[in-house]
Amino acid sequence: MSIKFAPCKSTGPRTGKRVAIVGAGPAGLAAAGVLCCLGHRVDVFDKLPEPGGMLIFAIPEFRIPKSSVRESVRELAGLGVGFHTNTEVGRDVQLRELLEDFDAVLLATGTWQGRRLEVPGEDKEGVYNALDWITQYMIAKNGYQAVEPPPLTGKVAVVGTGLTAVDIAEVAVKEYGANIVMLYRRPMSVAPAKHMLRHLESLGVEFVENVVPVEILGDWRAERVRLVRVKPTTDRKAPTEIIPGSEFELDFNALVVAVGLKPTPPESVKSLGVELNKDGSIKVAENFATSVERLFAAGDVAHGPSNIGLAMRSGKQAAKSIDEYLKAK
Repeated sequence: MSIKFAPCKSTGPRTGKRVAIVGAGPAGLAAAGVLCCLGHRVDVFDKLPEPGGMLIFAIPEFRIPKSSVRESVRELAGLGVGFHTNTEVGRDVQLRELLEDFDAVLLATGTWQGRRLEVPGEDKEGVYNALDWITQYMIAKNGYQAVEPPPLTGKVAVVGTGLTAVDIAEVAVKEYGANIVMLYRRPMSVAPAKHMLRHLESLGVEFVENVVPVEILGDWRAERVRLVRVKPTTDRKAPTEIIPGSEFELDFNALVVAVGLKPTPPESVKSLGVELNKDGSIKVAENFATSVERLFAAGDVAHGPSNIGLAMRSGKQAAKSIDEYLKAK
C-alpha cells in the first residue's frame, strides 16, 4: 500500500498564515500536505517519536510498509512542514498557546484508547488491551525501545474481529507460533475485517461466533474465559440477546481485548469549552470547525474510529475548509 500525503511537488505563493496540526497520523499528515501546497506555513505536533501515527506505531510492517510512509513524510518536510515529535499537547505545549500563536489549529489526535470488556477479571495478568499491546510491539520493532510486549504464546483468545484484532492474530501466529481463537458477538459474515478472515483461516486461526465474554477466570492470572451464546444479528449496531443456559468456558494462555477504540482529544479541550459528542469525539460543523474560534478537528477524533482512507479524506477536506477560513480572514 502506497501512502501519499503531499498533492504537489512545490508549494504555492506564501500566504503568511500559520497553521498548527496536533496529531501526525493519516488525517493530520494529509491535512498538512494540502495546507502547505496552498502556501500556508504548517507545524505538526505529535507525542510519538516520529510522524505517522498508527501507520508507524499500530499497524505491522506486513500490512503497511513503513518506508512508504516515511518517504511521504520526508516529502512534506521538504515542502517546509515543521515536525515537533515527542511533543504532547497539554504537557509540553498548551493548546491555548497554539491558538494564540497560530492563525488556525487542527486537532487530529485520533483514537488512541482501547475499549474494555467491562467484565469481572479483566484486570488479571495475561489479559491485554489490543491497542496497547500492538503499540508496544511496534515501538520496539521500530527501534525506539528494547522491551517488547509479553509474547502471545500457546492458546490465545482474541475478542473482536476488527483490523487490530486481525493484525495481532497474524503477528501471534507468525512471530510466536500461537494457536489463535477469535471470539465475536455476531456472525463472522458481518465481522468488521471479514475480508481478512479467510487469510487467517489459512494460518490456522479458529473462529467462535455469536458469543459474549461475561467473566475472566483464574486466581491472580487469567486462565479461562466464561462465554455466553447470543442470538445471531446481521446488524452490527443491533443489541445482542443472550440465550439462557448457554454458558461455557474456554481455556487460554493469553487473552487480547480488541473491541473498539475511543476518540482521544487533548484533555484541555474541555477547559476551552470545546463541545464533544456522546462518544467523546469532537463535535464539528460541516466545515470541520469546532465551537471554539480558529480551532478545527478532523479524522477519527472527530468522526470516530474508521480506516486510513477515510481519515486521510477527512484531513484533506478539513484543510480546504481551513484555507477558506484563512482567506476570509
